[in-house]
Amino acid sequence: MSIYAKDNMPLPDDGPLPHYALFAAIWAVGTVTVLILLKGYAYWQSGSAAVLATLTDSMTDAGISLTMLMAIRLSIKPADENHRYGHGKVEGLAALFQAAMMTGAGTFLLFEGLHRFVEPRDVEHHLLGISVAVISIILTMILIGVQNYALKRAPSLAVESDRAHFTTDVFLNASVMLALIAHMKGWASWVDPAAALAIAGYFGWTAFTIGKKAADMLMDRELPDAVRQRIIKTAQNHPEILGIHDLRTRRSGMSLHISFDVEIDPEFTLRQAHDVIRGLEQKILEDYPYAEILIHMDPHGDTYDSRHRVQGVHH
Repeated sequence: MSIYAKDNMPLPDDGPLPHYALFAAIWAVGTVTVLILLKGYAYWQSGSAAVLATLTDSMTDAGISLTMLMAIRLSIKPADENHRYGHGKVEGLAALFQAAMMTGAGTFLLFEGLHRFVEPRDVEHHLLGISVAVISIILTMILIGVQNYALKRAPSLAVESDRAHFTTDVFLNASVMLALIAHMKGWASWVDPAAALAIAGYFGWTAFTIGKKAADMLMDRELPDAVRQRIIKTAQNHPEILGIHDLRTRRSGMSLHISFDVEIDPEFTLRQAHDVIRGLEQKILEDYPYAEILIHMDPHGDTYDSRHRVQGVHH
């Protein structure tokens, strides 16, 4: 899922529709509440480390999903006197929190799985655990479908991070099923704790992926080079644009921020120059409808600006 260009997904013509992100967040909270009740009962009856792993995952999900819900509610608040660029970056903070929570949960499962290798524990009520895993997979896949639907209309990093996490849950619950089946068949006693270790590793990888996206947003990382080149090409294809420089891009919440300088004919009137820039803005918005665009005009041949101070970056 991407908010970078209309070619990649269907987008509403009037910009993001944040209530879809809120809907997905509320659905996630409801789903994990049901899963915690089911998995808590299954672990109480079975004592399986693999079931404990998925219960831990769902308890982590509950805290994360509540945080995501609050973050989305704050991120869609309009700009105010103290936050002139809006509140979108709170989604980056929420995603970073999600990564930290998953890292902690994964560490707990790592030590619990290693402990079960040293001191194995009997696993009971295999069919109950398997049934809960199947129900969990079904509910999680429904949730992912809701999140995909929401992301097509509200490209939220909070929802995107939640989806990445819940996507791993499908595989995690499948691992639990395999571990319980293996134990029930008497194949090997190490399968159950091994499944917990595998889930811990999956937690770590997902946390790293989510954390990287969060850091990119918070550190104002440039958008992908393909996006930058498309913006440059759009400007260069405009017949009245004689040059483009100092392109800067970043993502904040559900919006993209794009700024750059262009060179135009110094003989143009202010009205003519304004019309050229407005036409260029509209052309870029056709590709990136979630963008906030700021374009500075320079007379052709005179590109000096006090903002252009870093050689090779601001040029």
